[in-house]
Amino acid sequence: MLNAKQELIKEKLEDIYRVAKVEDIESITNQVTGKTVTRQSFLNNLVTYMIGNCYQLIERYQLNSSEMFNVSFVLESLAGEELDTIEDTEFLLDWAISKLAYAFGLSPNKLKEVK
Repeated sequence: MLNAKQELIKEKLEDIYRVAKVEDIESITNQVTGKTVTRQSFLNNLVTYMIGNCYQLIERYQLNSSEMFNVSFVLESLAGEELDTIEDTEFLLDWAISKLAYAFGLSPNKLKEVK
């Protein structure tokens, strides 16, 4: 049974994972915004979103020391990486989702089953 904090975090991580796995993001962004955004640019924006999400977790929730350590570690990793390729960015996002899931007692594999 998940508590309210875990449920909210689970939903956000599922949404991020779902968006990160969209292959044809260029045409979708073109339809929505009228501008073409490359997959690399989109994923970099998703990394920035994840950084903001980590700050929100720290500011809004009473995190225990283990949760705080893990969220801070993910935040530092996301902010400190120079991502040259799409594969690097995808790997970092996948790792960050898994690390945050473990930090809050969630199963990364179950999160990644979302369609």
